[in-house]
Amino acid sequence: MYLRSLWSLPVLMLISSASTSAYQNNSISPNCQNACKLLQAEFGSTALYYYGQDNFTIWDAKQQEAQYACRFEPTGTADVAAALRVLVGAWCNFAVKCGGHSRDPDFSNSVGGVTIGLKRLNKVDVAADGRRARVGGGALTADVYSALDVRNLSFVGGRVGGVGVDNIYEYELVLPNATIVTVSEYQHPELYWALRGAGGGNFGVITSFVVRTYPQGLVYAGQRAWNETYTERALDEVYDLYTSHDNNTDMALWYYYGYVQNNNRFSLAGTLRYFYPIENPRVFESINRIPAVAASQQINSLGNLSGPGHIPAIPPPTRHLFQSTTCFPSREWIRESLRIFREEIEDVKSVEGLNPQLITYPIPSRAIRGMANRGGNPLGLSDIQGPLFVTLLSTAWLRPEDDILVGDFSDRVFARLEDAARRLNVYHPYKYIGYGRLGQDIFSSYGADNHKKLVQIQESVDPLGIFTSDGLCRGGFKLH
Repeated sequence: MYLRSLWSLPVLMLISSASTSAYQNNSISPNCQNACKLLQAEFGSTALYYYGQDNFTIWDAKQQEAQYACRFEPTGTADVAAALRVLVGAWCNFAVKCGGHSRDPDFSNSVGGVTIGLKRLNKVDVAADGRRARVGGGALTADVYSALDVRNLSFVGGRVGGVGVDNIYEYELVLPNATIVTVSEYQHPELYWALRGAGGGNFGVITSFVVRTYPQGLVYAGQRAWNETYTERALDEVYDLYTSHDNNTDMALWYYYGYVQNNNRFSLAGTLRYFYPIENPRVFESINRIPAVAASQQINSLGNLSGPGHIPAIPPPTRHLFQSTTCFPSREWIRESLRIFREEIEDVKSVEGLNPQLITYPIPSRAIRGMANRGGNPLGLSDIQGPLFVTLLSTAWLRPEDDILVGDFSDRVFARLEDAARRLNVYHPYKYIGYGRLGQDIFSSYGADNHKKLVQIQESVDPLGIFTSDGLCRGGFKLH
């Protein structure tokens, strides 16, 4: 049964999508001014910061422009519970900042309210048997990899932030009524199911979670880039790797097709990973034979590969927009997607600081089958015979004056990409929440039954609507 006596439950990931205009209304309400005074009285000045007091920075410039009433940095779960008691009591809007790549005001930086920054909740405790680790809600992926590297362990995570939803055993959750609960396969299983895919601020705040860990030593990491002469040949090899090696989870490859503004050219690049520390793995022999304009390979740890030196840096203050779609593998659709991207770039070539990348990631069949473990998740992929492609358009630019232009560009690209996928009979409605954009109907893409169940769970645990679009925590993709 649902926890009908509780107000709310926390989210898995405060990851989100981008809007196309800056927030101009940064007014601070008397309610939030009062909430900040109450927080300072309870926690003192070492945990509370007012806007402009320090060098607080956020990855996305649109979020940086949001002026919060104050920022609170808890040191433990009890602090989060106390803060929520104050905020709900004062009826002050708030946002929660973890370590991901949110791209909209109010997603992880409050507009006129209180920003709860979890960066001090970054501890990583590895179990003695090496099979689990408890991760603080403010930890970066690199923090987790580094803590696990020294024990030759790893976990299913991203490059900077995030964790695989089907590899989380347990959540420590703080409810809006200041109750602290544990959610797992055995405790509140309906909510455990909901959290495995319905993040984005619908259920509450997460302060820590227990992740599955596994033995992992050094890995192979390769990087290759091809000029336009070899683009189609490289894409054919990518398609073959995605399909013929679908169940080979020892390898991974994703490709990105970008526009380089300073020389008005397009380029294709690929990132290659192999589970074992073997130079030139056999599985990549064919794609590595294609002449490349740039190529590198190394044997390294996942911790080092997730560090700043291995993640492409886009200097601040930069604005970001993500938008994504999903389809089944298709050589023709891959070629069509690049053609659409090239054509639509023409209208935004003059945008200052433009850096658009069309990136495709596979969801292997084995990963889809694994989603059924521990009660499954709400993504709606359990009956799919994979693999699937998730294609992301990641666009960066500099000036707020170009927000609408860039947003329209992204919308046109995806309207055409999805039309092409439907025409080729390879379209799938699933939208990955981590790469979603405001306006995309994320939860309907999970299927009508799963969407309905998620709404019922949200309403049962949050009758006051604290975590709805009309409530106090308004950022993220909302169930309603």
